[in-house]
Amino acid sequence: MPTMSRSKIWRFYDKLDRNSAQCQLCEKVIKTCGNTSNLMKHMKTHPQIDLFDDDTVVERGIYKRREQEDRLRFRKVLPIKEESSDFHSELLFKAAKDAGCTIELDDQGMVKAAAEDHISIQSVGYAWVTPETTESRTETVAGEDIIEFEPKEELDQPENPLHQIQDVPFASLDYFKMEEPLPSRSSFHQDVAFFVCRDRQPLQIVQGEGFQHLVKVLCPTYKPPSAAELEAIIRRESERRISRLRQQLAAISSLSLSCSVHTKAEGQSWIELVVHFHEVHQQISRTLSVMRLPDLFTSNEIVDRMEQVCQRFDIPKYKICCVTTRSSQLLEDAVTSFLGAHHHVPCFANQLNSLLEAVVQRSEIRDVRDKVRSYIQSSTVEGHSLQINPQLDSILRPISTYDMLDLYLKHTLDQESLTFSQAEVDLCQQLVAVLRPLTSSMRELSRTPYPAASTALPITQTLINELKQERSAEHKVAREIRLFMVQQLEENCESMERNLHLAMASLLDPRFRNIPFQSGALVAQYMTDLYDMMQSHLDSGEPAAVKDAEDSDHYDIWAAFKSFSHGKQRLVNGSNVPGADDEIGRYFCAGISTLRADPFELWEELAEAHPFLHAVAKRYLHIPATAEPADRLFTHGGAGVTAQYAGLIESNMENVLFMADVPTKEWQL
Repeated sequence: MPTMSRSKIWRFYDKLDRNSAQCQLCEKVIKTCGNTSNLMKHMKTHPQIDLFDDDTVVERGIYKRREQEDRLRFRKVLPIKEESSDFHSELLFKAAKDAGCTIELDDQGMVKAAAEDHISIQSVGYAWVTPETTESRTETVAGEDIIEFEPKEELDQPENPLHQIQDVPFASLDYFKMEEPLPSRSSFHQDVAFFVCRDRQPLQIVQGEGFQHLVKVLCPTYKPPSAAELEAIIRRESERRISRLRQQLAAISSLSLSCSVHTKAEGQSWIELVVHFHEVHQQISRTLSVMRLPDLFTSNEIVDRMEQVCQRFDIPKYKICCVTTRSSQLLEDAVTSFLGAHHHVPCFANQLNSLLEAVVQRSEIRDVRDKVRSYIQSSTVEGHSLQINPQLDSILRPISTYDMLDLYLKHTLDQESLTFSQAEVDLCQQLVAVLRPLTSSMRELSRTPYPAASTALPITQTLINELKQERSAEHKVAREIRLFMVQQLEENCESMERNLHLAMASLLDPRFRNIPFQSGALVAQYMTDLYDMMQSHLDSGEPAAVKDAEDSDHYDIWAAFKSFSHGKQRLVNGSNVPGADDEIGRYFCAGISTLRADPFELWEELAEAHPFLHAVAKRYLHIPATAEPADRLFTHGGAGVTAQYAGLIESNMENVLFMADVPTKEWQL
């Protein structure tokens, strides 16, 4: 068989393997698929290359003509400063180095390039080629130009993103400029400010050796701001966000606050205030302020801080429906002084945490806990160490005790080799089973930073129902603990049902309505209150806040169907269901909605049939069930966040904490 001649195209490529080659001009990897068609196609992106010119050679991004030895040496001043905050000069230095050029600076700090060889330069991606424009030719690939390989599947190799840059053109020889400008120094400063605020880092991090090294590697020409400059940037951004948030709060009719007070072991205390409101089908929670408190503070100091924050954000008190805090007489007194009686909502996460803490401190569990802890710290099972982070197994975070017992049980593969008896292992299994519904509820609360208050009563009632179920062959200790938890939960449930804001939030959540209530008398009282409110609303003659289909630019057939179906449902319910001849009666007679749905979206569907209740629901559904994100109470990671707050408060970095939860899109990065 005659040997095929090698295609001329291979002068411009390095063969990597049987299915790929790398362009010598732009270093892009091209899939060959067994022939040279893709190589020919790619080479047309370099129109300066003449495939039929045998005198043309390529030397790593540079091609030159052998016969043109009399070309003048190239020396061109390029308008790029060494201190530039973008990557242009980096590209110049790299290209000149690859081309064998030397880089010089003139007296004004301008970059000059001197050629070491008889070549002239023109941009092709990162390559430098002759300046003459060559007309592109249409080539016909002949048989002798094709080298056949055995068929083989293409390698599933991701393309190096750096190779994509080769298509960026340069405008001319007179200046070195890309089509789209690279980020400016101030833009990079904004990114650094975002990093510091979002991760709640101290300003001094930009002065650290590690951070400086990272920036130098990623962008050698970029100089990070100093701590003082960064603080000024964050202060400026904070003022802008405060102004915008002030406008948002002015446009809403109802909001709620959550207030948490933290004290370090050294005695330093601070208060955190977060606002919660509803805007355009979205639940929004934003930190308003994190401020120091005196070493010995009273409820009056807390009230003063709350007053200052409301004045700063122009929040009138009549818009604040309630304040969620931990169960603390000091905080309850502060809320009463600030808003008046009956405007306090207890932190549901704190209630569950306190219940679990009371359980794990019982002597029956404490003995099992101490024995398991001692065993795990000093033993291994099947060659795997079961070491537990001592900070997790903490009284302040009792869920860690459950995790430790559960971890132990999952690794008791060979119980005969353990120091525990079978009876002790069985007791441990029953205790974990009793605690599982409670710890699962705590993890459910941790899924979102601020779960809705409407979920507190349903979760409590579900826990009571689960814990009341009798277990077969139940250990006496497990039964006592189970009944103790039922008693505590029932007391909490009774207190929550009597809290107007918690009760209304559950009643007006279409997912729950009146289902999670123990007391029918309280439900009847709340429904009477709703009827009185509706009558006052009707007497005032105020129109219901329901969207009018005629206001829309586009006719919606399904909106018209909803109006028709709600009208028909009103007639059916009014004639067949006693007491369901008005919107309140129809709402509570209807079935509950899917539990995974968003209550605000559900109300968009129900607003047509229940305009008054829709308006009332918007006053209560934004109320948070917790005074702070639940994972800060339950986990060691949350404890780390609290420690970060303490460090920033000590350095007077309140603006960093305010900007920490600003949405990314508002940073305009």
